[in-house]
Amino acid sequence: MPLLTVSLSHPTLIPRPLHPDRLIYEEKVDGFRKLAYKDGGQGRLVSRQGKDFTRRFAELASAIRALRYRTLILDGEVARYDERLVSRFEWLREGPKDELATPPMFMAFDCLQLDKDDLRGQALRVRRECLETVLDGAPLCCCPCGGSRIMG
Repeated sequence: MPLLTVSLSHPTLIPRPLHPDRLIYEEKVDGFRKLAYKDGGQGRLVSRQGKDFTRRFAELASAIRALRYRTLILDGEVARYDERLVSRFEWLREGPKDELATPPMFMAFDCLQLDKDDLRGQALRVRRECLETVLDGAPLCCCPCGGSRIMG
């Protein structure tokens, strides 16, 4: 099955805050928003504007390629972290000089396609369960699901 055509959503201003019975939220990651694509033996990272970042983040593309599923689309951010595990956006442009830092990491927060299944119409809870399964034990790819909170 070919990969889906996906465009990333943008924030939308609403007239008043939502107060659902159950709320899912996670820590903000300060990084580059990317879609991670895996199609057979190929792994790619693509920006909102469609620019390919696979060469720039070759280790992450390799990590995506190594995931055990044949076809995937993951939505997330590429980020680097300091010794306190605070994401440092500026280190994506120019690495740290003398400070301890992680390599670039793909922080996935949604699974849009898993093999032949288009998950975009599924509930967030279902997509997050798929994401946790996909990334279980994956190097350089993380799911901040452990930091997610469900209120209610």
